[in-house]
Amino acid sequence: MITFTSPEDYTAKNNTIAGLFNIRDYSETIDAKKAWINLGGWQSWNPAFEVEPGKKQPSLKNKAIRQWNTWLTFPSSKFEYSKNIVLAQFITYLRCEEEYLIFASLNNLNQKLPPVQFVINRKENTVTVELADKDKEWKKGDLMAQIEVIKASSYFDAREKLEKIFGSSNKESPFYSPRFEQISFLGKNALGWESWYNHYEKINEKLITDDLMALKDTQNLIKVLNKSDYFDKPVLQIDDGYQIALGDWEWNKKLFPSGPEKITQMISDEGYIPGLWIAPFIIDLRSKLAAEHPHWLLRNKKGNLVPAGMNPRWGANSTFYCLDLSQNEVLEHLDKLIDKAINTWGFRYLKLDFLYAGMLEGVHKKACPSYQAFNNAIQVLTKRVLNNKGENVAYLGCGNPMELSYNNLPLSRIGCDTLQHWESKLMKFIGWNGRTSAYLNLKDTLGRALWNKIIFANDPDVIFIRKENCTLTYAEKLLIATVNILFGSQIMYADDPATCNSKEEIELTEKVAKLIKIFDKEEFAVCQTGKDIYKVWSKSGKYRGEISLAKNNHYVRGLYENF
Repeated sequence: MITFTSPEDYTAKNNTIAGLFNIRDYSETIDAKKAWINLGGWQSWNPAFEVEPGKKQPSLKNKAIRQWNTWLTFPSSKFEYSKNIVLAQFITYLRCEEEYLIFASLNNLNQKLPPVQFVINRKENTVTVELADKDKEWKKGDLMAQIEVIKASSYFDAREKLEKIFGSSNKESPFYSPRFEQISFLGKNALGWESWYNHYEKINEKLITDDLMALKDTQNLIKVLNKSDYFDKPVLQIDDGYQIALGDWEWNKKLFPSGPEKITQMISDEGYIPGLWIAPFIIDLRSKLAAEHPHWLLRNKKGNLVPAGMNPRWGANSTFYCLDLSQNEVLEHLDKLIDKAINTWGFRYLKLDFLYAGMLEGVHKKACPSYQAFNNAIQVLTKRVLNNKGENVAYLGCGNPMELSYNNLPLSRIGCDTLQHWESKLMKFIGWNGRTSAYLNLKDTLGRALWNKIIFANDPDVIFIRKENCTLTYAEKLLIATVNILFGSQIMYADDPATCNSKEEIELTEKVAKLIKIFDKEEFAVCQTGKDIYKVWSKSGKYRGEISLAKNNHYVRGLYENF
């Protein structure tokens, strides 16, 4: 482990350069010019896959959507990526064939260290360590960063070495980490249904209850798998659309006249864990909360509000904003919100979304760097591991800064949102590389496969079975399911069980369930061999195949031939 300390007393006005690595000092065979370079990831929605030798990483600098890109990029970076510069965060690696050189930041909340960006210079064969420490007051000798440099001879060797450092979600492993204990009640892998990716925000009490009842009467994935007792109790998660407004996290009585308590009781009575989506850090200016507490919102040096995102359904002019997490009143508000969701409404699985907003830079009322405010807030959000009845509570992180989240949010989304279409053609056309897309989601899932069950219990997002409101082919649906099964720790889907009952849909359901059962005891590796082409193989040597995400050529070959 290499440590970097502050050489003097100072307040960081911008990002500090903490140190530099010469790659040749750590490997005679890894050359940045010839290596595939993994991007690690700033937050769960930014590109996270490998960059091919000689290629630039996906653009997040499009001037037409400059504001969008600020939400996906490392804050205040001094560097611009190019053909020779690759910017990666938290955990990155350079790979030549099957040899790895990994750079990992060993941040944790006890040390309260700033997040790290690795600036990989292909031409100079170096790695620079950049810190997101703006406004941090450093004293001479303060610990600034801890970096582990790992040489690995194969994918599985890399996993074993990362497991020794970060721990494992596998209870049978000698490196089992207690941070995964809070999600262990979900089972070895989590399973469930959620309302997004089909109904989207157009939900109401009748729709949720009808789908809940249909889940027990139809040949759906949850019912098929529960027959074999493969999973522990499944999750039923209500997503966006129930609330009065973004920031006003009360239930819309026109849509849910009975309120949340009746629904959570029904969900529990049917054998499910009640789940709920909340985006606690962001707010619509039209909300009651914003009107009553305008001083709670984060502003810049000019006194203007700091935008946190754009959505036509949220916010005046489609823009929403973020709370100033440095304020005690804001933290108390967040604490009461989570307590109400768990102990009044009855939810035991909370999807905490748009968490990147907590790392946006501005003028905090209580002067501090953004990462310290974020650390304090995330601990407030996740401190309840049991409800007042003594039942377990789990959290799913989404849109979250990866390095600052892995301790408190061991179950985490590890890619951009998926979609019921292979691509979002308009978003691709305008160059938005954080777009919802089945294609990009798969690339992210494969790109962060090395992390699964070590850094996070990876949530790769939902699979698709349905034909209605979905243009994915049978082969694409099977491809998505296979990637999620091999490299994820949660299987969720969002299909309407009452209408997803054709012969083809039931056949696909049975096939996906079979794959889950067969691959349960296997551990898989993945290695990119060409543009959107990957080879995959099991540690046991029993299974070997190829995955293609290439244009007009989406397939899985080889893996199914032994059964």
